[in-house]
Amino acid sequence: MLVALVDDHPLLTESIKNTLLLQPGVGQVKTYNSADIFLSEKLVPVPDIVITDLMMPGTNGLKLIEAIRKLNNDKIKILVLSSINDVQTIKQVIRAGANGYLSKASPLEELIEAIFEINEGRQYIAKSLRESMLNTMFTEEQVVYHLSPREKEVLHKVCSGLTIKEIAYDLDLSAHTVQYYHRSVLTKLKVKRTTDLIVFAMQHGLYIPDIDQQKK
Repeated sequence: MLVALVDDHPLLTESIKNTLLLQPGVGQVKTYNSADIFLSEKLVPVPDIVITDLMMPGTNGLKLIEAIRKLNNDKIKILVLSSINDVQTIKQVIRAGANGYLSKASPLEELIEAIFEINEGRQYIAKSLRESMLNTMFTEEQVVYHLSPREKEVLHKVCSGLTIKEIAYDLDLSAHTVQYYHRSVLTKLKVKRTTDLIVFAMQHGLYIPDIDQQKK
């Protein structure tokens, strides 16, 4: 098994590399200080598994996942190893094509377990994150069920920071119509202010901000 580690923290990558090289079945471990360096190299042979952080200088981990999927389809297995542990980020990277997600607070034993699970074609989510993901999934489904497609669209644009007039222009609607949808969303989600609406939407997975805006 050939493993590629993509992370801008050399001490971490060297520690993981040394641990993995002691595992039966791991033949080679290559390290890359950035996603840009990884993508610029001719991957010969192609790694079996890429382990990547999310927040890195230049191309971030999410963009790296998308690039790998475009170049190699599903041949390369991808495991995200990050200190960002909110449920919506996990769902975002899984949708982008990651095969697993692990917290940097996880023990090395779990990292090894995740690597071999993913290499066998299974998905892996950190044990410490599974319960919160399950709870969020059920809550989110209940909320989304009550919003119409247009209401979801207006909600997303409100959360993105657009004004009523800007939303009306984007959707080719009158400002009055947009205000109606806005009030309807507030009522259905049982919040009174736009700021509370944005917080609620982010907490329940109805709006996911760009990953570049998140902190480690």
